[in-house]
Amino acid sequence: MSSATTAMQDTDRMIRALEARFERNANAHDAAALTEEFYAEGAQLLPPNSPLIKGKPAIADFWKAFLGAGVTDAILRPQDIGASGDLAWCVGAYQFSLAGVWHIGKYTVVYRRQHDGAYKAIVDAFSDNS
Repeated sequence: MSSATTAMQDTDRMIRALEARFERNANAHDAAALTEEFYAEGAQLLPPNSPLIKGKPAIADFWKAFLGAGVTDAILRPQDIGASGDLAWCVGAYQFSLAGVWHIGKYTVVYRRQHDGAYKAIVDAFSDNS
């Protein structure tokens, strides 16, 4: 197996693990842990029907309000993970329930490798399919 293949497999595992932690923190309604573990300093969040949100404190405030509105059963399904240099990306699908209504959509996250070798999100965009 080539070193490039091994590196991509490692990146794929790291991104899937990071997204699994996002999902666990979302379902635990722990916006602080979700933000701290998932986002890099200076990250940007592009939620649907809202202005761009920049920086971890503002992103944490968004997730606290969003999750606090009654989100349950959040599921992320990574579908396409790639990498080049210190950047990686994931395109996937999500679903969650909010006030008894299921939301199904898609997301794209761009990650940057941090000094410790882990990835953190620098750009996160999502939108419902309908």
